[in-house]
Amino acid sequence: MDSGLMGGNVTPVERVGDTVRRATGPWSPAVHELLLYLDTVGFAGAPRFLGIDDQQREILTFVDGVVPAGANPAVVTDEALADVGRLIRELHAAVASFTLPTGQSWHHRSLGGPLPYVVCHHDLAPRNTVFRDGRAVAFIDWDIAAPGARIHDVAFICWQYADLGDLSRVVPQWKALLQGYGPADLSALVPTVLWWQARAADGIDRAAATGDPAMQHLHNLGVPEDIRRARAWVEAKGEELQQAAVQVS
Repeated sequence: MDSGLMGGNVTPVERVGDTVRRATGPWSPAVHELLLYLDTVGFAGAPRFLGIDDQQREILTFVDGVVPAGANPAVVTDEALADVGRLIRELHAAVASFTLPTGQSWHHRSLGGPLPYVVCHHDLAPRNTVFRDGRAVAFIDWDIAAPGARIHDVAFICWQYADLGDLSRVVPQWKALLQGYGPADLSALVPTVLWWQARAADGIDRAAATGDPAMQHLHNLGVPEDIRRARAWVEAKGEELQQAAVQVS
C-alpha cells in the first residue's frame, strides 16, 4: 500500500524492557538488512535489529528519549534541527554502498528524482525522531525506507520539522536543517516540498476511499486538509523560502 508514503504511526508498538516490539510486513526483511548494515558501519542514529520474537514481531533496541507528536519548539530546538540535518547526511553517506540482498524488496518502489539514489527514510518527522537533552539522536520507524533521491529526505524534513505558516520561524528552521545537512543542490527544494505534500494528501484520500483503516483514521482526523493548507502556504511563500534555501547552499 502506497498512501503518499505517510507512516502516521499506524503500526502497533510495545516496549518490553530495553526493547521495542513491532508487527512485521512483507517489507520487513529489507528493513532488517538495512538496520543490520547501519549497525555494522557505525551509524548510531537508528535502533538496532535484534531478531523476531515468538509473536513474529521484530525486536528493536529501545532508544531512550523524547518522541514528540509535532515540532514542539521546547524539544525541536534550532540546535536539534541541525542535528536532524547532520544525521540525514550521515545516513545518506552510510548507505551509499548498501545493496539489498536478492529476493528482498522494499515497501514501495523508488520515487525517482535525480541520481544517484541512496536509501532514504521517507518519513522523517518529529514523531519519528528521538530527542535527548535538547539534541536529536536517532530516527525510528524505518518501514518505508527505500532507494530515492537525497532531495526527497531533505525536502521532507523542511516540511515536517518547520512551523509552516510563520515565515519568521520557518526561515531560521530551514537554515538550521540545511546547514546541518551540508552542501547540496537545493534548486528544487520548494517544488519537492510541494510535491511531497500533494502526494501525501492525495494518497491518504485514495487509500481511505478503498477502506484502509489506518488511512481512514488520518482522513477522519482531517490530516489531508491540514496538509493542503500547509501546501498553500508554502506555494504562496515559495520565492522567499527558495531564496533562503539557496543562500544556505
